[in-house]
Amino acid sequence: MNSEICMPCIRVKDAYASLGFYERCLGFHKVSEHRFAPELPLCIGIERGDLRFLLTEHPGDGAFGICVYCYIKDDVDEFCRRCREAGARITQELEDMPWARDFGLKDLDGNMIRFGNRKVTS
Repeated sequence: MNSEICMPCIRVKDAYASLGFYERCLGFHKVSEHRFAPELPLCIGIERGDLRFLLTEHPGDGAFGICVYCYIKDDVDEFCRRCREAGARITQELEDMPWARDFGLKDLDGNMIRFGNRKVTS
């Protein structure tokens, strides 16, 4: 069965360096790699559970400094601790928001990735 997913393009300067960061600090793993020709920009697909991103060096695929929000199943406090210990630069400390308990970090290229546990509403 096919399922719908959203796969944001995250603009990076060096896809291999970014892959290392996303693997080491955030627990993602590589699922694909594509380059139209040896001299052209690289695009690497990564995933962590149901989260899927494209790390892309292509200038037409977006701008640096975007924000991607991710609801996660892991305990967000524990996940934040693991990210920090792995070397991630936490730029928004854990906070209770109306929609989630969440935190944010910046990747190697200044893109903001926020993670939260969705609040249950009655």
